[in-house]
Order: sequence, then structure tokens, then C-alpha cells
Amino acid sequence: MLRRSLPILFAVLVGVGVPVGAGAAVATTVPEAAQTTPAPTDPPPATEAPAGPATTAPATPEPDDGSSTDWLPIVLIIGGVVALLVVLVALLGRNKQPAPAPAAHTPRPATAPSPQANLLSTAQWIHDQLTLELMAAAPATAVQRWATERSRLDNVAIGAQQEFAAGNDPNWQPLGQTMSSLAVAIDTNLTLRGQQPPNAQLIGESNDVVNRNRATLQQLIYLLRPTITR
Repeated sequence: MLRRSLPILFAVLVGVGVPVGAGAAVATTVPEAAQTTPAPTDPPPATEAPAGPATTAPATPEPDDGSSTDWLPIVLIIGGVVALLVVLVALLGRNKQPAPAPAAHTPRPATAPSPQANLLSTAQWIHDQLTLELMAAAPATAVQRWATERSRLDNVAIGAQQEFAAGNDPNWQPLGQTMSSLAVAIDTNLTLRGQQPPNAQLIGESNDVVNRNRATLQQLIYLLRPTITR
């Protein structure tokens, strides 16, 4: 019986020992293979991101080429600085310059008198000065002066008649006639005063005629003066 069981036990031992040895051999060789060629591994499963609000990536700013620069404030600032400098330079220059001398007062040119005004002013001078100077002067001196000034009386008489003919104030006509009469009265007075011997009565009457013509002339001047513009 023992002899029969020994072969079975031996076979069992041999069967058990072979796998154990093979397993040891495999155990000893597997690490070497692992060191040379790693076994492929599956990629880890992708994890799903939690659902949430979508975010937009910020836009990349485009390069600034200078066309979008606002130049108005810069121009205004530069203009203000330049204007301030100009004002300062002007003020400094004014302080350095001497004060200008006051301009001399230039009289305003008077308006030329009208022909009517010239006639009346000449007639007034004849009444106020010429006739009195002729009657007060010595006969020889008066005759010499009268030869020079008689043309003034004739010009006034002619101008007065022209003003009347032009349709102006009717007093121009008697003014011209009075001036002619005054010229004749002065001629007579100077002739009488130059006679030798002089006649005092005739000279006195001649003086009265001259004075009456002078008085009439003054009245006509007063009447005509308001009718002229200048």
C-alpha cells in the first residue's frame, strides 16, 4: 500500500513543484522585461468640465498707428502756450519802449465859404473899415488908397446883381445898387476934399451922402446874412 501511494505522492509533488518553479522563473524575468519595454497604458479618461457661463476670451488690441489719437486738446494747449508767450513778449517790449510823445493838435480845416458869404464879408469890411479910413485920411493919401480899393466895391456890386439874377433873395439887387452908389459918393467926397480952397459945406454934404449909403448897406447885410448857409 505504501509502495502504491509513493508514486502518487511523488507525482503530486512534482505537479505542484513545476508550477511553483515556473512561477518563480516568471517572477524573476518579468521585472527585467518591465525595465526594457514598459507596458502600454491607456490614457486617463477625460474629465468633463462643469457646466457654467461661457466666457469670451479678451480681444487682442490692434496696434495703434496714431490715426485714432485726439489731437484737438493737444493743439489747444500748444496754441494757448504760444498766445501766452506772445502776450508776455508784447508786454515786455511795451515796457522797454519810451512813451510816445502826444500828437500835436491839428486844426480841422475850415469849410470854404460860399460866394454869398464872401460877398457879405467884403461888404461888411467896406462898411466897417475902408470907408471910415478913407474919410479920416488926408486927401492925397485917401486918393492913393482909393485907387487900389475901388475894385472891391465894384466886384461886390457885380456879384450882388448876379445873385439876384440867379433867383436868390431879392435883397441882393438893392445891395448891388447901394454899393455902386457908395462908390460914387466916395469919388465925390475925395474930389471935393482935394479942391483948393476946399468948400467945407459941400464936403459936409458929401460926407452925409457917404454915411447914408453906409447905413443902407449895413441894413441889407443884416437882411441877407440869415439866407446864406455858411
